[in-house]
Amino acid sequence: MTRNQRGLVETCFEEGQYESGIAVFEQLRSEKFKPPVSLVRQLIYIALYPPPSHDSVEERDFDPVPPSKGSPTKRGNQAPKVTFAPTADASAAAQRLLLSFVRTNAPASLVQALPQPRVNGCNELPFESDDHDSVVAKESLCIKDAKHCWAILKEGFVPPIKIPPSSLLAGKRKRGKVINNTQEYPVEHLGNSILAPVADHAWLVLQWLVELFQCDEYLTSGDSSVNHSPLLLLQIPPPRSGTGLRWEADAPLDIVFHCVSHSQQQKQQLGLELMTLLIHVGLSAEFDSMMFLERVTSRLYSASSEIVQIFMSGLYFSHSVQLFKLALCRNFLSDESGGGSTSTRRPKPQARAVRVVRGTAPAKENVSPSTTDDSSTPLSASRFSLPPTSDVVHLLTVSNGCNSSPTILIVKKELLISYGYLQQIAERSDVEWQQLAAGGHLEGLVNSIFGGESYALHDRDALIALVKVWAMS
Repeated sequence: MTRNQRGLVETCFEEGQYESGIAVFEQLRSEKFKPPVSLVRQLIYIALYPPPSHDSVEERDFDPVPPSKGSPTKRGNQAPKVTFAPTADASAAAQRLLLSFVRTNAPASLVQALPQPRVNGCNELPFESDDHDSVVAKESLCIKDAKHCWAILKEGFVPPIKIPPSSLLAGKRKRGKVINNTQEYPVEHLGNSILAPVADHAWLVLQWLVELFQCDEYLTSGDSSVNHSPLLLLQIPPPRSGTGLRWEADAPLDIVFHCVSHSQQQKQQLGLELMTLLIHVGLSAEFDSMMFLERVTSRLYSASSEIVQIFMSGLYFSHSVQLFKLALCRNFLSDESGGGSTSTRRPKPQARAVRVVRGTAPAKENVSPSTTDDSSTPLSASRFSLPPTSDVVHLLTVSNGCNSSPTILIVKKELLISYGYLQQIAERSDVEWQQLAAGGHLEGLVNSIFGGESYALHDRDALIALVKVWAMS
């Protein structure tokens, strides 16, 4: 984008004409022009700006003039009003434009406006130098300074801009523009309430992030050595030492389970799409996949059976996702078989001692059946391989009858579905599995596990129908 084109948008933003600036930015959007980092960052800020409360005033007198003679109309014209804070319409326009940019510009050119990873205090991707004359340009620097892109979605991250009294503006003008500082005039404290990981007005920005990383994953899928989004991996903070595998994925997992817990199906789906991206990153050689598996398992322990059902059943049917889901079910049931209940159980402390050492790559995926029983080592590298049928049968039948809570039966159901799917797409399925399905033993096993509880009868009937399909293949 040329300097003159950029100047058109900046002039609108400096004058508080955000909708006009966004409209100009939309007209200049092109595959041939890389959007300036500072303007994309300001666009994100406007998209994240909270809607005004009912008792707030959006228009303030920024340039009061001394009283003068003349009619009241003339005096009113001498004191122009400037819309300083972005309006709800401006935020909606900014959100639409962000989604449009994903369809025309490379993800790498857009992600530079997001918080960048820091290794030993240095940014890996440099930012363009900015002229912070306008208020929105100055305030948008909070995005640059955030720890990661997930932080900007959190409720309260972008506070409403507070305009100081006109008497305090003396000496704070620069070329006719108000230099505002929200830290000097903070917004009202939000109280002791827990802040949502995604603000009510930030859902479309989350959708933009998901589409951005999905596009990056698609563009890099041609490289057989990369099956994930490298840009998403960079948004997971590196170890403080600067060396070793990345592992700190609690922030995006907070968002995933916040989405899954939502009543709207569209937002649940958005969380599941983000989870799919995280699974692909989690299976990469640069990420501590065993730690990630433990973090997800721990969250499932504390989740309700309804959330577990939505989460498990909503994961995509692909090899990598179902392989992770299978490992997740095995890890959950292996810990559960040791005693306790889903309401009080946490991941076993001793499991942390056998976690993959950071700085070393986890074992590669293996779709061939294993010949060893690793059900007693839930964090071994073989958890990301297809286990023998005997292991799955053991987990399905362990504690059967004495621990048939809804959550346990849901996880057992999803374990069987994932294992059957992976056996179906395997180049050579396990002989024991074929005999179990074709001989009717698997159908009897399903009936004994899920037939004892009235709330599980529907799942039993659905699984029996699925087993009959597996038996014919």
